[in-house]
Amino acid sequence: MLAGTLAFILGIYSLMQFSGLPSLFWLLLLPVLFIPFNKHITFRFIFFFYFGFCWALFSAQSKINHSLEAEVENKDVIVTGIIASVPEIRHDHSRFLIQIETLTDNAGNKLTHPKLARLSWYKSKTVPRPGEKWQFKAKLKRPYSFLNSGGFDYEAWMLRQGINATGYIKKSTLNKKITDTDHFFIEKQRNKIASQLKQQLDKPLLGLVLALSLGERSQLNAEQWQVLTQTGTNHLIAISGLHLGLIAGFAYFIAYFIWRQFYFLTQRLPAPYFASLMAFAVALIYALLSGFALPAQRALIMLGVFLVSIVQPRQLTFAYVISIAAILILILDPFAIIAADFYLSFMAVIFILYLTRFRINKQHKLTKWVVLQCLLSLCLLPVLILWFKQIPLYSVVANLIAIPVIGFLIVPLSLIALIFLFVSPAIAENLYGLIGVIYDWLWSWLAFLSEQNYSIIAIASPNLVSLFLAIVGVLILTMPRGLPARYLGFFFFLPMLFPITPELDQGEYDFNLLDVGQGLSAVIRTENHTLLYDAGARFSERFNTGDAVVKPYLRQKGIKDLSIFIISHGDNDHIGGADAVINNFKIKQIITSVPEKLTNHEAERCVAGQSWQWDGVHFEIISPETNSALQGNNASCVLKISSEYGSVLLTGDIEKEAEAELLKKYRQKLSADILLVPHHGSKTSSTNAFISAVAPEYAFIPAGHRNRFGFPKQDIMARYEAFNVNTYVSYESGEISAQFRASGLQINEFRKKNRRFWHYSERH
Repeated sequence: MLAGTLAFILGIYSLMQFSGLPSLFWLLLLPVLFIPFNKHITFRFIFFFYFGFCWALFSAQSKINHSLEAEVENKDVIVTGIIASVPEIRHDHSRFLIQIETLTDNAGNKLTHPKLARLSWYKSKTVPRPGEKWQFKAKLKRPYSFLNSGGFDYEAWMLRQGINATGYIKKSTLNKKITDTDHFFIEKQRNKIASQLKQQLDKPLLGLVLALSLGERSQLNAEQWQVLTQTGTNHLIAISGLHLGLIAGFAYFIAYFIWRQFYFLTQRLPAPYFASLMAFAVALIYALLSGFALPAQRALIMLGVFLVSIVQPRQLTFAYVISIAAILILILDPFAIIAADFYLSFMAVIFILYLTRFRINKQHKLTKWVVLQCLLSLCLLPVLILWFKQIPLYSVVANLIAIPVIGFLIVPLSLIALIFLFVSPAIAENLYGLIGVIYDWLWSWLAFLSEQNYSIIAIASPNLVSLFLAIVGVLILTMPRGLPARYLGFFFFLPMLFPITPELDQGEYDFNLLDVGQGLSAVIRTENHTLLYDAGARFSERFNTGDAVVKPYLRQKGIKDLSIFIISHGDNDHIGGADAVINNFKIKQIITSVPEKLTNHEAERCVAGQSWQWDGVHFEIISPETNSALQGNNASCVLKISSEYGSVLLTGDIEKEAEAELLKKYRQKLSADILLVPHHGSKTSSTNAFISAVAPEYAFIPAGHRNRFGFPKQDIMARYEAFNVNTYVSYESGEISAQFRASGLQINEFRKKNRRFWHYSERH
């Protein structure tokens, strides 16, 4: 069974590596496999491999078929559908899912429509409720994500959720509620409970209670997320295996105890059977209450398989139970194979059972809990580093307190309070008061830990060899007591904790333009130094590209400090992510044209003539001049990088006026192999004279997909083409990297190299 399960998983994983979906003809191969099928393990392995591959192919094709048509993107359309989720309420908009029934253009012509879309409604006092049928005038687009080393694949996540389009609602008299429907009953009840809780509770307690009761995390603020992340307790806010397991455990033991008190009941149905049914029923209700998200569905399947194994008259092996659970989960959601939580869930279960059987089965309960938590954290360390590239240093200490407090106190009390919320509000109020006291105590502990120095240790993403060695080290360290030399397992961790990064020689350097949407961020690495040029935009209190793109990229590369951080100028799309970078990395020097905008940080103004040498690579600021009259975009810090292997000119958002100044004073220094195109390809920049003076072989253009400015402008693209310049645009290429080596200049496009069939450019 185990070999068949591994083959099934491998088949699904293999499909996920395709850049484009193969033909459904593959499904026709399945019957052919039955011909040689016998008890020989080779044929069994092949059968399960192809079954997994074909099932994943069928599932992927069904999801892709509901994608939004390319010609509909960013055009005004009339959407009619049913609200399918509890709206997330932000300070300036609400966001919700809509199950689309019809999609028409302004002329009333019906269009092929996606099945499910996520819409945002800005500056509207009206908030739709689940189950209501609405009509909206909206603009839709296909899901699109930034693609960079170490970054989050938003398109893959959206595909897993079954969301085929995103968009926003336009102000119009056509926006109206049509009727109420009987659809989405569970979401209606969740919305009713959420509304009641918002009246009953204040922030920050409201955010925690909504997250743990309903799986609604939109009310958690940025400070709460930061504390949870730095203490490694953010997993406790997602309703998944831990929460369902604890609630099911409570229900099991209570039901078991009560049922055994009545002899005539146990004669009709044994207590373990009844307790298992009650445990599963309670867990199911909790999963539905939380929105029945994919992690909850997966946890429910694992719980169900485990409970069945308990009441089975024939004892089932642990490997058999795990195999059945894995197959059922992947049949439900083949795309779970590319999600971190899938591996964390199974590894956590496997290690818990292993540790409780061979290492800590004879200890006192309290000691057993402490040792189990410490060893489990050690066991999961390789996978956590692989996916998150960091170690929350105080995670073990934080979780030792947070898991029992949240799992045994806050979650049960929150669910009990929900029962009384509509029956006896006074009792519910007292219960929430008690939860508030517990929360305040717990939060003071977590906040204290998060404020300590080095609360997070960044680790570069490991390669397969170091990951394998670390897992071997875990197995050695956790072997049963009595076996000698278990401490040698620590040595197997060394390649992961101290990764060997590719070395650069004197004069060699890497120039990497990150994909941050409509903004700019670039990383330059020499043999011993790293420079960051801009950090992209800040889109909201909870999302900025400093956190979402720059930080993961630097950690993926094993970069822990920056020699210099240059902020070209003060526009949001360049400075918006700066605070996130400054707060997470050691930075020796900050240079900017707007030091007044960095009041909380010591910064030096950039002026022409500043220069330095790193590892055989020369850096020089060539604009703006001291006491220059240039302002705004034209005052951007212009940086020239050069070595014997090639040169780059970074221009920020300079326009024609600054270009003219550069041509007048520094024409001889402008020549470069790569030009970072000024102002994202705007018509206000890239004059013929400037392009001619730089004479680049390549032009990198930082621009967001379907950005509202229409950058880069077609006239500008044609202008570079007329000069025989090879152009790369970040929204087409993802991260663009240029490697200046003794062997020559090599350019790589992350999107092309790492494209999968669910990515935007490949699907249509």
